[in-house]
Amino acid sequence: MEKQRKLELITMFIYLIASIIIGYLSFWLKNPMLSFVIAIFVLVIIAKLLKKIYKINEKFSWFMSNGGIIYIFLWIIVWTILYNL
Repeated sequence: MEKQRKLELITMFIYLIASIIIGYLSFWLKNPMLSFVIAIFVLVIIAKLLKKIYKINEKFSWFMSNGGIIYIFLWIIVWTILYNL
């Protein structure tokens, strides 16, 4: 059980950092459609990398519930705040 919790925290942390970086990148791109495509692409790539690095035998929905949803919301928040400055 402890290993599972540790993996959940690592996944959440990586998604949090990635969402801030991608939100900032989206601000500089100035192209909403391209920003959206890049954000979704990074979401999937992170899931695949984490699955491979930490040998996680879960489906994509596990990654969405352990950071993916927060990634999307935080990406939108960061992008919106920077866009409106």
